[in-house]
Amino acid sequence: MTELLLIRHGLPVAGVYDPGLSPEGTAQAERLAAWLVHEDVDALYTSPFQRARETVAPLERITGMTAAVLDDLREWDTDVSHPYTPPEQIRADDPRSVALSEGRYEDFVPDLDWDAFRERAARAMDTILDAHPGGRVAVVCHGGITNTYLATVLGLSRMFWFHPGYTSVSRVRRMPGGRIVLHSVNETAHMVAERAVDAVA
Repeated sequence: MTELLLIRHGLPVAGVYDPGLSPEGTAQAERLAAWLVHEDVDALYTSPFQRARETVAPLERITGMTAAVLDDLREWDTDVSHPYTPPEQIRADDPRSVALSEGRYEDFVPDLDWDAFRERAARAMDTILDAHPGGRVAVVCHGGITNTYLATVLGLSRMFWFHPGYTSVSRVRRMPGGRIVLHSVNETAHMVAERAVDAVA
């Protein structure tokens, strides 16, 4: 069995192309790393976008591994023509904000080539799964990529169907026969809890 931990990046700064993490996002990434260091992760992957690379950096430091940069993990905002703004910071009267509040996630990015995006998300995960049979891999990417890939696994017609939290973890597993199953969605325990680590004898 191979397990993928699909991780949304931390909270980025707003209003620029390819933003890095905000101070809050950096703190989220540090909490994520402290949580996942106990999971025996075998490999790290990241989107090429700065917000993802800065999110994986604490995991690289604490595990001693270097994340492989996979271009197919990039988010949809390379396919549209406006700077990135976190959804929570979009003005309430912006049509995109209204679309999100009404659950019309597809209307948030109406210019996206949906078929190409779905194909790219699936190709990214297949690449990682094929490279790590029997391993556990942390994949730092984006809300859209995670949404789309999980929708594909579940056979959903809607590609965007939930709103992942910053540094949330969703898990999929490729079983020995090749079937891919969803194990969890939107884990955020690391933001409010500490792991109980067994005492060393």
